[in-house]
Amino acid sequence: MTSGFFTYLFRKSDLARFILIPVFFLALWGIISVILAVTEKKPVLTSINPPIGIPGDVIALQGMHFGDEPGDSWVEIAGNRVSSSAYLKWTDTTILIILPGTVEDGLIYVHTSSSKSNALAFANRNNIPIAARTDSEEGLPLITSVSGSQSGQGTYKTGELITLQGKNFGITRNQSSVIFSWNIESPVPAANRTNQHTASIACSEHDFDYEFWSDSELRVRIPDGAVSGTVSVQSERGPGNSVPIIISNPAGTKRYTDRRTYVVSQRVTFSDISATEGNILFVRIPRPEDTPSQRNVRISASDPQPFMPNYKGSILHQLENLKTGQAVSLSHQFIFYGHTTTTKINASAVKQYRNTNSPFFQKYTAADQLVPSTEPAIAAKAAEIVGKEKNPYLKAKKMYTWLVANIAYEKNANPDRAAAVALAEKKGDAYDMTILFCALARASGIPALPNAGILIDASRNSRIHWWAEFWLEDFGWVPADPAVGAGFPGPGRETPAEKNDWYFGNLDANHIVYSRGWNDQKPMTQKSRVVYRPRFFAFQPVWEESGGNIKSYTSFWEEPKVTGVY
Repeated sequence: MTSGFFTYLFRKSDLARFILIPVFFLALWGIISVILAVTEKKPVLTSINPPIGIPGDVIALQGMHFGDEPGDSWVEIAGNRVSSSAYLKWTDTTILIILPGTVEDGLIYVHTSSSKSNALAFANRNNIPIAARTDSEEGLPLITSVSGSQSGQGTYKTGELITLQGKNFGITRNQSSVIFSWNIESPVPAANRTNQHTASIACSEHDFDYEFWSDSELRVRIPDGAVSGTVSVQSERGPGNSVPIIISNPAGTKRYTDRRTYVVSQRVTFSDISATEGNILFVRIPRPEDTPSQRNVRISASDPQPFMPNYKGSILHQLENLKTGQAVSLSHQFIFYGHTTTTKINASAVKQYRNTNSPFFQKYTAADQLVPSTEPAIAAKAAEIVGKEKNPYLKAKKMYTWLVANIAYEKNANPDRAAAVALAEKKGDAYDMTILFCALARASGIPALPNAGILIDASRNSRIHWWAEFWLEDFGWVPADPAVGAGFPGPGRETPAEKNDWYFGNLDANHIVYSRGWNDQKPMTQKSRVVYRPRFFAFQPVWEESGGNIKSYTSFWEEPKVTGVY
């Protein structure tokens, strides 16, 4: 009835038509505006390159949904709006800015007409302090210069060899280390700038980062996980000065977030012992690894006290003169920080491996006790999957995608089954998929590592698990868990919609690693009896080693248990 009335008025009345037509178009414009506002995508800031600079420097903001031109959009640095004259380039994915003379440390945002991006941190290089020496500090390490082999412009990349000149480094390294800034995600107030880089990461022996050490010159590689900030030398005498350094990884970004404090307990029990005087039993209990995503691992409790708290990545116990019928229990508790690792990689910027003769490249592309990359069937499958692809990142992606699509989950896999058999049968567990991924990668010339550890579910229950990493030039290690990606039982939490894709390049904080690759430990004596535990929570050939007059015993290893998450 009402619609008929308005139709009649519209047909018969000039005044009605005069009023209703503009009202109609205004309503239509309102609807369109609402639709545009709803559908407009929020800007996302993924990287700042470099994240440290001085007034007059050009920095690049990378991301998405910035818009094709500034228009009403703008960039905020440390609470201040950057003037329009400072923008050299503005596209939907890239903004180039000349840093203004008043730039300060702080968070960077990209503002568009309707939304605001996430924040990333920026630091003014002039505000990073370099402490002056005092007489009491004589004898501590002093860095006087930093130089590199590639850029020659003061900007370095992950894995790049750099030279530190100075004094008091020590004739030999011993327990000394080279320390870089790690994961700086927010600025520190000016009053606390002397502690700006408390988050740090050391060069890794695992990655062959230490190449040369003398009292006045060090040659080290930028470690995986390092970010722009400072570099320093930590000697046995104490810490040295901190020198600013800029690290730029054009292939992409890596972030460590979602920090959790884990408390993990382990126990092993020995019973049914049959022995006489003059016997010895060595027990090597794996420790959680210190990695860029798993930090500050320490023993918070141990019963009894170990013979050596850290012997080649294990806690070493030496049990002597065990008696028949005796039962022995060894327990430990660890505390450490775990982080979620996320990467954003620009495949077109990924470089080929430069130094294929380096010890690092040779070790992590060669076949070993775990990774049968030279098996003919595996090498043939790698060549088939890769085809003509040359890009290392895209090659690894092809292998991951093939495994996720073609390997069926087998809950109780044969622990003695070889990787080539699992490949032929197209079924296996997380161990099989991890070993196959690493073998395919190495067969294709990509450095890769299998990881062993535990996976924590939403109820804090743990189970033994395996996953992988592969190395990209100028970027570092990239995580990959093809098993969880394929739908194997995961951490039991909300995961991205494209879970299989997310676990290529990313790893949640529920993964706790005990071994990265094969930990080649040797027996103490040639005549000892060694127990090896395959497909367990660490990769090491010696778990138990008995000698002397031990006839027999029974051992029970409990899987590591999470007793606290904070």
